[in-house]
Amino acid sequence: MIAAAMEAKRLGLCEKPMFVVPNHLTEQWGADVLKLYPGANVLVSTKKDFEPGNRKKFCSRIATGSYDAVVIGHSQFEKIALSKERQIMAIRQEIDEISAGIAELKSDKGERYTIKQMERARLKLEEKMQRLTDDTRKDEVVTYEQLGVDRLNVDEAHIFKNCAKRCATSCT
Repeated sequence: MIAAAMEAKRLGLCEKPMFVVPNHLTEQWGADVLKLYPGANVLVSTKKDFEPGNRKKFCSRIATGSYDAVVIGHSQFEKIALSKERQIMAIRQEIDEISAGIAELKSDKGERYTIKQMERARLKLEEKMQRLTDDTRKDEVVTYEQLGVDRLNVDEAHIFKNCAKRCATSCT
């Protein structure tokens, strides 16, 4: 994964690759990048970097620095928010898919229970979108899009396979 990302950088296919790895392996991954590419400018996160007071500063370092690679832990990556626009776009797409599914089930005389479940899911998503568009809360946090990361490499990616279910209550 390291070689693929660095080769992509060398070929100009990406500018700032990020490696998202298990928390206990961040330092090891940073050392491995430097072992393979001794002259690389690598930013490796620590637990202190993602404490509430330091998170904004660390994300700003990622955004403003010209790093050959950035290595962060899974739990740290989860704390970096997507922009409201991207979240709204994803929720709208999901609402549209659910609405299409409901219409299809109704036309096929589908089970009423399934239709009710889908309608509840759509309602929850609409409420979530309403919370996102509420401008009374304004966070001044660096979003993922502002980091400048253009290649994301995730070790143990299966951990994120049910992210929508896990993040349903925490992502707002």
